[in-house]
Amino acid sequence: MYTRKMRVLPSCASSSGRIKLRSLLDMFQDTASLAVEDIEGTATELFSRGYAWILSRYEISFHGEMPCLDDDFDLATYHDPNHGYNTLRMFETSFVSAKTSWLLVDVRSGRPVKPLAHIPGIASRDTADIPPGFRGIPGIKDVTHRAEIPVMPHDLDYNGHVNNAVYFAWVADNLPRGFEPAFMCAEFRSGARTGETVALEYGREDGDILCRVMRPGLAKPGASFLISQEAGA
Repeated sequence: MYTRKMRVLPSCASSSGRIKLRSLLDMFQDTASLAVEDIEGTATELFSRGYAWILSRYEISFHGEMPCLDDDFDLATYHDPNHGYNTLRMFETSFVSAKTSWLLVDVRSGRPVKPLAHIPGIASRDTADIPPGFRGIPGIKDVTHRAEIPVMPHDLDYNGHVNNAVYFAWVADNLPRGFEPAFMCAEFRSGARTGETVALEYGREDGDILCRVMRPGLAKPGASFLISQEAGA
């Protein structure tokens, strides 16, 4: 297990004084990169060899108060590359835990490849068994709320798509007032790009909130979310 000591710096804190969700998820992604840097190289080194990591699934469970400005906390991560084309990775803190699924993509072909065959040593440390299942996200039957958001250049990551943390921030910022999530899960299918205006469409399902992110000209959502007030939903 790879562990980092973290602190909530001023740029990471919201007006409430607590860490922003986007900042926390950025910390998760950076920690994952550092954990494997001496195995696969930096993100730019991996890209120069023709590969990039693409996130496909995300589950977040909130089980404690988010830390405040200047608070310190431990962030731990480990991964399980033994799922064919998918590599699963867990993130753990005292207040949030998250489970993610990643695909290693050949940049030239755009096709996923098996990490164990293309990154020697990826299974050499910081590994543990992670169950492969993720919560299903049903489709929206009736749209109750809609928000349009222009994609800005600073929303993109190194792969040229909107970063996962940005999606979560968009979705959380447009939840009904007073709705405090205990669980969030997401499925990513296609990444929005700068110049697009995406539509966030919300609906209800048995007390949970559903959200789909629609890209212009596409019939299927680029991303789908389920947000619940029930812990471990």
